[in-house]
Amino acid sequence: MSDITFTNELSRSLPSNALTRRRALELLYRFIFALLLVLLVLVAIPYGTVELWWISLYECAIFALGTLWVLEGLLSGSWNVRERGLIAPIVALALFVFLQSMTFLNSAGTISADPFETHLTFLKLLAFAINAALLLRYISNARRMRTLIHVVIGVAVASALFGIVRQALQHNEVGFILPYLRRDSGFGQFVNKNHFAFLMEMAIGLTTGFIFGGAGKRKHLLLYLSAVALMWIGLVLTSSRGGLFSMLGQTVFLIVMLAWLRSGRRSALAPAKRNIFRLFAPAVALSVCLLAVIAVSAVWVGGEVMVTRLASLPGEIKVDANEFHAGVRRREVWSATWQLIKAHPLRGSGFGAYGVAITKFHDGSGRWTPEAAHNDYLELLASGGLAGVGLVVWFGFIFIKRARHQLFSAEPLRRAACLGALTGIFGVMAHNVVDFGLHVTANAVMFIALVVIATRDLGEKT
Repeated sequence: MSDITFTNELSRSLPSNALTRRRALELLYRFIFALLLVLLVLVAIPYGTVELWWISLYECAIFALGTLWVLEGLLSGSWNVRERGLIAPIVALALFVFLQSMTFLNSAGTISADPFETHLTFLKLLAFAINAALLLRYISNARRMRTLIHVVIGVAVASALFGIVRQALQHNEVGFILPYLRRDSGFGQFVNKNHFAFLMEMAIGLTTGFIFGGAGKRKHLLLYLSAVALMWIGLVLTSSRGGLFSMLGQTVFLIVMLAWLRSGRRSALAPAKRNIFRLFAPAVALSVCLLAVIAVSAVWVGGEVMVTRLASLPGEIKVDANEFHAGVRRREVWSATWQLIKAHPLRGSGFGAYGVAITKFHDGSGRWTPEAAHNDYLELLASGGLAGVGLVVWFGFIFIKRARHQLFSAEPLRRAACLGALTGIFGVMAHNVVDFGLHVTANAVMFIALVVIATRDLGEKT
């Protein structure tokens, strides 16, 4: 099936006798889209792409695809990216990160405490911006949107299956297929089990929102539910407390959003006086039931390990004055991060430089120094200051505005896709309060895919 949008654009921009050229451009258009999907799969395989050599390969691949985009645009005469306003804040943030690594802005040296790492972060953000622009450009119809959704779900399901198989079969300290996957190291292909939980949260949110939004075909409903069950089992087996509580939050978010959308459609059809209690009482009851099911199934599947992990949660916040002071608890790390924020409130201490900058403020035994704040909001403020936060808020404002438009679209696919993506994004934002899963390249790329799914405007007829 030809890409209708692409063909129409070329028909307007190319002479009628340039049929061969048009077909070549269409092949290039499809080739770039296919490579984007392949890259989405490959980036999840080697520990979620955390090693420098694999991050470099990802960035080189994105820059190469960006070059092909430039070539395709020059040949076709079309550079249409309707949602380019969404890319502008990301590019601005990347430029700000670049300036943090420069010496001419600070007579005493660079703004960043670690200019090299900040420069690497700049390259990564630039790659993310190009990745987002490419997806916005080449997700041009409903078929491609569904394909992207299914690829995201497929990657998560494959990761969950790998994690379950690994947990069942790995009984020694030797790496399981990948050398760093030792028995007590992470879950699935991730070295950190909490980073695996981020992937599950995004995919579970996307799938459930897609189902409840009404875009999933009935004949595929059992397949979607099986995918959710596998991902949920994988999430529970990680014993990630942040993942569990984020999933609970996602459930409430999805039900509230469904009730809100229902009330919006009712008010549009019949703007009569509404009974708020009658509208939200079923949503509250359903939330309670689902939360109870999630909690019971988590304890049942997770077993004693999950119960023990939940019981230890107060210890992350409460500090016993008599215990050995290692400075490893979140409360201590957050306190040190707050001191770092106060020291550099406007321009921050440099993105990617947290591990170096925090050493001046972290009070511990010296056995362990935090590489991340275990709270991405605090780390954002510490790394970018008010300037960096302002750029992220700018992005958030544009994102919410565009997503709201998609939620009230007349097309079921656009509504359901946006609802699912927002549910997955909400889970990530909730988990970010206690972790840093978006630092992992694979999770960041999946997050970009959700942002595109939530905001891509396909037109009223898809």
